[in-house]
Amino acid sequence: MSRLRRRSVVARALVQHAAISLIALVAVGALAAIVCIQVIQTQALRRAESNGELIANQVVAPLVTPGVERGDAESLLALNRRVQFRMDGDTIQRIKVWSAGGMILYSDDRRQIGLRYPLDAGDLAALNSGGVDSDISDLDKSENVFDRGFGESLEVYAGVHDTDGRRILVETYFPTLRLHADEKALTWRIVPVVLAAVAVLGILLVPLAFRLARRVAHYERERQAMIHLAVEASSAERRRVAGELHDGVIQDLAGVGYALTALDAQVMQLETTTGGGPPRRSSAPPIDALRATLHTAQRLVHDDVLALRELTGLQYAVDGPAADPATALRVIAHQVSAEGTPVDLAVDELPDLPAAHRAALIRIGREALRNAAKHAAGAQVELTLRVIGTTVVLVVSDDGPGFDLRRAAGPVEGHIGLALLADAAEGAGGRLDVRSQPGHGTTVIATIPVPKTR
Repeated sequence: MSRLRRRSVVARALVQHAAISLIALVAVGALAAIVCIQVIQTQALRRAESNGELIANQVVAPLVTPGVERGDAESLLALNRRVQFRMDGDTIQRIKVWSAGGMILYSDDRRQIGLRYPLDAGDLAALNSGGVDSDISDLDKSENVFDRGFGESLEVYAGVHDTDGRRILVETYFPTLRLHADEKALTWRIVPVVLAAVAVLGILLVPLAFRLARRVAHYERERQAMIHLAVEASSAERRRVAGELHDGVIQDLAGVGYALTALDAQVMQLETTTGGGPPRRSSAPPIDALRATLHTAQRLVHDDVLALRELTGLQYAVDGPAADPATALRVIAHQVSAEGTPVDLAVDELPDLPAAHRAALIRIGREALRNAAKHAAGAQVELTLRVIGTTVVLVVSDDGPGFDLRRAAGPVEGHIGLALLADAAEGAGGRLDVRSQPGHGTTVIATIPVPKTR
């Protein structure tokens, strides 16, 4: 994968992360803002209810005497002074005192004193339990006919006792502007903190996203490299097998065909010469020649059968599911030696290795031996496979003509190039070192780590 493509993968992943993070931040921020606003509204409402309960218990209830319930002017005047003093300013719009029967015992608007209206379920619950109930005023109700000038208000009902211990209901009107102001103040204090925390979290995730994107690109490069290596190795193996078949078995079988044709011609000549009587020794082909031709054909067929068996046996030893590098490299070295390039072996028994590690050792050893047999024909080749500490070291060396490393970085003459051998080693977590100079032989060193067993 090119550098530009890698950057494109990382950039695309980062853009996707940024888009998803932005959507998530907006969604989480909006949800957090909604939750915060609801909490703030609830807190503001609780504050108003607390104020209403405080006014009912400390300002109004101590002055609600039997005289107030009877409509006594002095009692009502005393209560009104206390209420008016408390209502100075814009925090309270109206205060009413209700009896248990739904009659208005007191109101800062005298027109409402003595009027009777039914109490709803929430008001009755607050009256009977001594609790608090609140709601936004309904200006269409008949009981609010004199309160419509205030506009929308927050009504807080608090159940208390008068001076004689009878239950009464104190209703306090608060302006909603005050409520909304409290909501706004709390919103500006809390929501920005929540949104800032979410934004900081998103920013902190950017380095993690960048690292993940780079890791994805790295894994993609490794995957592409392994695919490329597998394709090249498979193609090279097919070309090698095809070459061996073409140069060996197919040529021999063609020779067998020619020999059998010649044998058939000789038999026909013999039949024509004898004519059913005694053979004429002067013109008939000798029996020894016929036998020699037949033996040649038999030998060729026998050798080709052995070659095919050896080829398929080698392929199984190398690519089988339980392929053992030591066994496979011995088979390969024997075949290379049989083809005319002697190989000295020094192979240790190996510990249990993953399939990728075994395949890498076999492929590197096979290609190194075959390259030595082809490019250093007649030279002495040595193969060693050692376990050194926690590392398996494979060394293939020859004293042949050597080559220029700078000109052998890729596939050469149908064989896997040095770059692919290096990829095979790196794919198993190791490395490949090739040392060669023209006239000084070649040494291939593969170092593969032994994974730790759990």
